[in-house]
Amino acid sequence: DIIQLHVQGSIMEKISILGCGNVGANSAFFIAEKGITHVYLYDVKEGLSQGKALDMMEASPIRKYRNKIIGVEKIEDIADSQVVVIAANQYLKPGMNKEELLNGNIRIIDDLGEKIKKITPSSIVIMATEPVDILTSYFVKKFNYKREKVLGVGGILDSTRLRFYISKNLSISLENISALVIGPHNENMVIVPEYCRVSGTPLKELMDSEQIDSIFTETRTAGKYVVEMAGKSRTYYSPSAAVCEIVDSIHMNLNRILPVSVVFNGEYGLQDIAMSLPCVIGKNGIEKIILPKLKKEDLEIFKKSALQMREKLERVAV
Repeated sequence: DIIQLHVQGSIMEKISILGCGNVGANSAFFIAEKGITHVYLYDVKEGLSQGKALDMMEASPIRKYRNKIIGVEKIEDIADSQVVVIAANQYLKPGMNKEELLNGNIRIIDDLGEKIKKITPSSIVIMATEPVDILTSYFVKKFNYKREKVLGVGGILDSTRLRFYISKNLSISLENISALVIGPHNENMVIVPEYCRVSGTPLKELMDSEQIDSIFTETRTAGKYVVEMAGKSRTYYSPSAAVCEIVDSIHMNLNRILPVSVVFNGEYGLQDIAMSLPCVIGKNGIEKIILPKLKKEDLEIFKKSALQMREKLERVAV
């Protein structure tokens, strides 16, 4: 049954996660640990969602989370979700190139997108399937969604990684560090040094340019490095934590400023392509988009990345 608990006159709306691989399952676990709301898990593989949900719920007496994680067999059970997280992936297999991977994930998005729109059309959609920017662009156009209702897990993950490397380098608590990474969710990401601060102090006053460049390089290659070291096809703990932060800001209407992948509508002169920008995230999804002032070379990265993505999207029939 659909769980709706009335708390102080409001309804505790559920979050649904499609895909019970590492990102989907860990996202559910982090949401439960944070005590946000109930989570419904769905996967096409029979028994997987129920098994993982039961495993996590059996940990609840120790971890003391009170919300439910529920594995469902029928995708129709995600009806009336406040948020739907798409975490289903076709993973990179030996001999598979990136275009084949993209086409495989496009087919997954085609299938899930149709069902989301039919079953729970008012839900906010969080895209956690790679490549995030391309699939966020594709989803909005294919299913005619408002761009404010579809958010990609991009810049928030990159910004989190940058904060970690700054903390590690300076031996300073993460709580004192703010950082901003926008643009494409790949090695061409745009790191904005002016927005990287430690308790309000600019980064350039705490370390020299060589140290800063080294940290920026680590951030750009972080995902690839983890994959190579761990022998996995993708990272999952940090993307799952990023999903949890976005869900929290939506469900609790926190209006936090988080860099997420959003379809452009004139920002920096670009149109119909998703990349990360700092956005106010609340109960309606993207409440407001903030445009940082960028240098000429950073704007060129946006334009070049948009062109590359557009070319890839044109090879995919929408």
